[in-house]
Amino acid sequence: MLYSFARWMAKKLRKQQKLQQSIRWHERWGTKRMSPAERVDYAGMLHECGRSAQAIEVLTNLLEQTGNAHAYERRAHIYNELGQEEEAIADLNAAIELDSRPYLYWYTRAISHNNRSEYEQAISDFKEVLKRREDSKASTYYELGNVYMKVGQFEEAEACYRSAASESAKAIPHYYFRLSQALERLRRLDEALDELSTGISLQRQWRGQEARGAANYKERTKYSPAAIATFIQTAEEEFDFLLFKSKLHEATGDIDEALVAIESALEGYPNAAELQLRKGNLLRRVQRPEEAASVLTQLMESNPLWLPAYMELSALYRSEERLEETVQVLQEAKLRFPEHPIIRFWLTDAYRDAGRNEEALKESEQLTGLEPDDPLNWKQRAEILIDVDRYGEADDAYSQALQLEESADFYMRRSYSRFMEDRYEEALMDIQEAIKLDEGLLKQSKTAYALGELYMGIGNWKLADSEYSRALALEPDNPQIYDRRARCRFANERMAEALEDCNRGLQLTGTHPRLIWLRGLIHYRLDDLEGALTDLLSYVGLVPDDSQGYYNLGLVYNQLDRHDDAVGAFTKVIALNPFDAQAYLERASLWYHHFFDRTRATDDLAQWLLYTEAEGHVGDRFELLDEVRGFDDEMRERAKEQYLNSYGSTRYLS
Repeated sequence: MLYSFARWMAKKLRKQQKLQQSIRWHERWGTKRMSPAERVDYAGMLHECGRSAQAIEVLTNLLEQTGNAHAYERRAHIYNELGQEEEAIADLNAAIELDSRPYLYWYTRAISHNNRSEYEQAISDFKEVLKRREDSKASTYYELGNVYMKVGQFEEAEACYRSAASESAKAIPHYYFRLSQALERLRRLDEALDELSTGISLQRQWRGQEARGAANYKERTKYSPAAIATFIQTAEEEFDFLLFKSKLHEATGDIDEALVAIESALEGYPNAAELQLRKGNLLRRVQRPEEAASVLTQLMESNPLWLPAYMELSALYRSEERLEETVQVLQEAKLRFPEHPIIRFWLTDAYRDAGRNEEALKESEQLTGLEPDDPLNWKQRAEILIDVDRYGEADDAYSQALQLEESADFYMRRSYSRFMEDRYEEALMDIQEAIKLDEGLLKQSKTAYALGELYMGIGNWKLADSEYSRALALEPDNPQIYDRRARCRFANERMAEALEDCNRGLQLTGTHPRLIWLRGLIHYRLDDLEGALTDLLSYVGLVPDDSQGYYNLGLVYNQLDRHDDAVGAFTKVIALNPFDAQAYLERASLWYHHFFDRTRATDDLAQWLLYTEAEGHVGDRFELLDEVRGFDDEMRERAKEQYLNSYGSTRYLS
């Protein structure tokens, strides 16, 4: 009588969903008096109330007595939720062997295979479920679509999600969300936005309901409370799917609509840091930097221990070339995260952008000490060392990078540092090593250009010309390469061809100062003085602070017997560079030969003596003066006397 009453109370309380009380009456009832089906139900209650180990024990005892397919399925379900998929699959295999008709056995095994990343088996089992299940097929299509997404079969995934969402009265927001994700992977972005909008509308309706629409999920999917809670949590984490909508608009190139979607999401989730971060990023991209800075600054202040806020704000300032503010934000980030290498890497770059190379080098030294195994840290250090003309140390840094990663790019970069130290053969060997690693470099103009530069350094004009020509064949619209080949041909006394290269380069760019300067010099060497004058006047107009341009202009004026203009040109040289000895000598010659002004000529000769290069003691300068042609002995003596009277025996610049 007592056991009958216990059974009656247990079942009554079970129907009323008073599970804890029902379990107590089940215990009084006793499992030995329960039928197999009642034991399975009892085990399910135990698991639902967090007593999973006891539930497994109840089912195991039953299965030791008799093969029961339903008991195997229940135990497999518990194993699944405990993360013991191997045991779950073994139980499901046994259940299916006993009775292959129920869809639930196949469904549960499909979930187990999916959890173990055994996707082909999961797909096969889900297809078996669809053969057996008439009701609630939508949830099965949804799960199958999820597996297809994982294996990259996006067309199959789209078909499954579309089937899941085909009956709107049975669909949940996630079906549309996943369908839009599949369409996005298929690059059908407009369709993805349409489907997602339907899902967002439904999600917003449910979010405003009791328990955020849990009853609707239960009615349409028949899922467990835990699964429904996961659906609700996913929708929350996706900010009602508005974050993905923003990304879809971004993918279509509509940044304004991407921003609208984020602002809509912020209405429901105003404190979401991820949304605020994205808003700041999008404001930057629609050229609203001040608003972006305001959003990101507030985000950083509200979340002082969240690194992405610092990084996004520094990226904004850097894009606006607000270099000191970039440094300031990254310095603050470094105080918060002193051991984070990415911050130090960005800070090093920021110092470099701001021209604070010594601080950049100090930060780089700390970074390579903190993270010595990252080749990019050594590459960064080498680039800063090149900025400050410390090519030997740059070579060492690139060598460190190469020890960590044998990269064609690192070889090419080290080649440049060696080139700048006139170590042409070693630089050439680095380029050859780079080509071994990446034969595609042979098809790039930059490689041919670099080889041309190296052969120029060696003095092999023929090979240099060949490489510059190859570079031009790959990049025929680059005036810089014409400039370099023209200089190569000029050095090889091939004036006509050098002139042709200058003309071609200038046809491309119109105003290329280096080419104009060189063409003027070539005209001068070819005795085309009017052509030389035209080019040199153009050059000094473009580069008025280059003393060499005025020097060449003075030579041309002198050859054209325009001596006043020649004096003016050399005077300009001296104004720009008071230490240019040769300009004093040229002007002295003009004073002496054409203006018969021996006083000014004497002054300039004395200045020439002061600044000209001479080895040894002061007497060597006077020997140089004796070798200068075009002045009589009296002029030489007057220049020596003025030099000694003005400067004594001091060795200026000797």
